[in-house]
Amino acid sequence: MLSPDDQTLVFQLIDEIEGRLALHYKPGFGITPTAHPKSNYYDQIWARDLAHAAGNYFAHVRPEAVEQSLALIFRYQRPNGMLPYRVEREYQKLKLVPGFRHLAKHAFVLVNKIKSRTERPVYEGQDAGGGEDTIPVVLIAVGEFFRSSAEGKKFAEEHFVQLQKAVDFFRAKTDPADDLAIITKNNADWADTIKRHGKLGGINIWWAECLRSMADIAEELKQIEEAKQYRKEYETVNRNILKKLYAPEGYFKAEEHDGRLDTVASIFGALYLLDAKEAARVEETLARRVLRPTGYANFDPPYHRKQIYWSHRFLFPQGEYHNHYIWPWVTLQNIYVKIKIAQEHPNDAVREKYKTEAIADIIQISKIFKTAGGAHEILHPDRPEPPRTRFYKIPQHFMGTLAGYAGIYRKMKNLGWLK
Repeated sequence: MLSPDDQTLVFQLIDEIEGRLALHYKPGFGITPTAHPKSNYYDQIWARDLAHAAGNYFAHVRPEAVEQSLALIFRYQRPNGMLPYRVEREYQKLKLVPGFRHLAKHAFVLVNKIKSRTERPVYEGQDAGGGEDTIPVVLIAVGEFFRSSAEGKKFAEEHFVQLQKAVDFFRAKTDPADDLAIITKNNADWADTIKRHGKLGGINIWWAECLRSMADIAEELKQIEEAKQYRKEYETVNRNILKKLYAPEGYFKAEEHDGRLDTVASIFGALYLLDAKEAARVEETLARRVLRPTGYANFDPPYHRKQIYWSHRFLFPQGEYHNHYIWPWVTLQNIYVKIKIAQEHPNDAVREKYKTEAIADIIQISKIFKTAGGAHEILHPDRPEPPRTRFYKIPQHFMGTLAGYAGIYRKMKNLGWLK
């Protein structure tokens, strides 16, 4: 049960957050990471941000926004199946250079008027960054959209051939011996300030889940042979992730040959691949090793400074952006794991424990947002405030955080827990 003060806080915050989320959908374009014209990510669609926001919130309440956003991503699919990890209407590189922000839009308009185009797709390995998680997270978003609405089913049916081409492109990254993806480029996933290669925990967990989504979609569309193939492939990937990327202590590793704890991989692995009993072991490990006063740290131990991309060592002192600071969307995503345990664990006492913790977590993060003055992109690990960074302006109302909060609120409300 929530106290009257906690109820008031949560209910007022969700009204504000849903109002802000509405501004992130730009009709005629799609769902953008920020609604503020002066923010770094304005007039951009990032595949991974779209996927997270769609799965948590928009697929359930604004399907037309998801349909338009995904249609834009697939409009720029290359013949070989590759998808863009970003589509922009302002040059991202210029926006990040001190003193040149104001030129980002004007330069884009000038150049693209000459080229007769209104958007610029950015693919893997270009524009000073990678995005090898793009296909798995986009296909997971399609799967969430497919399961949640009639519009999603129609989209999957109309784009099924394109979905297959995307899977085929990503499959070329995998090791035939175990079907796990081998990453060869830097800046491969959401923690893109860190140089990592090889078989990464997070990307392979998303690869498994996207195969499961493809199997579900193929079955619904009566594509029986394709469904069998995707299901078999999913089972192989799932089995080998648990064999090579899951640590006996109860967490998912950042890389096959690097035993450090990867919090995001552990959260999504617990959601997608583990039963409730094993997910509870993961929660115990996360609480013991990465829980801080303002949320969950991303890695334990942190990466060495030499593994931080050079530009981020300059922009963000000591490369602390992904390595040290707390990302509230991660903390919110972890509440889904606690809800899963509270619903599926065979022990009554454990179910009640995690229900209580899940409710306490949303109250605590609501208080943090109130104290910090917003649902920030990142927080200082020891106090509820955004850190100071050089040059980079931290979004005060970050879409990943907003969508994570709204998704958890919606889930708890449907369960009758917010009373």
